[in-house]
Amino acid sequence: MIDKPFILSWAALKAFIAAILLALSMPLLAHEGHDHGAPAKPADVNLAPRFELRSEDLELVGVLTGKDLIIYLDRAADNAPIPGAQIEIEGQGIKGLATEMAGGVYQLSAPSLMQAGKYPLTITVQAGEIVDLLSASLEVGEAAAAVTEAGHPARNWWLYAGTPLLLLAGGLVVRRLRRQPQHGSHSA
Repeated sequence: MIDKPFILSWAALKAFIAAILLALSMPLLAHEGHDHGAPAKPADVNLAPRFELRSEDLELVGVLTGKDLIIYLDRAADNAPIPGAQIEIEGQGIKGLATEMAGGVYQLSAPSLMQAGKYPLTITVQAGEIVDLLSASLEVGEAAAAVTEAGHPARNWWLYAGTPLLLLAGGLVVRRLRRQPQHGSHSA
């Protein structure tokens, strides 16, 4: 024979699981397809400082991540990565040869680029028969410099972790209250 408190706890458990699933699915309720005019431009976009270059033979993208300048080198015709290239970069406070990390991805230590400002760069690329001299401008804003120095921007991870934990605690309290015997009723 199944006693009633077990059935109530099953119902409470089902309601609790449903509440957690609902809380976790809230971001999924947003949808596309409605035109409410031109979208507002985001006020605070924390993209890493970058530059993009394109020549007849090459596509090159440079991204400042922390104290390193990461360079992605591709063939312009088919967007295929170019491994084994020599990339030399010169600019204000920076001069050096980038080292290859993976096929078509290169890295150069550039701690002098962490300060806010505009940095003109001269980039020489030698990849097999291709030799190219390119110029770029890397602009590091105040917010990007702060993010680079801090390592990462502040994130609201605690909100995503705290909501299910709060629901779990509430469910456990409700379950415990339902299991406690009522103090005002006595059986004769």
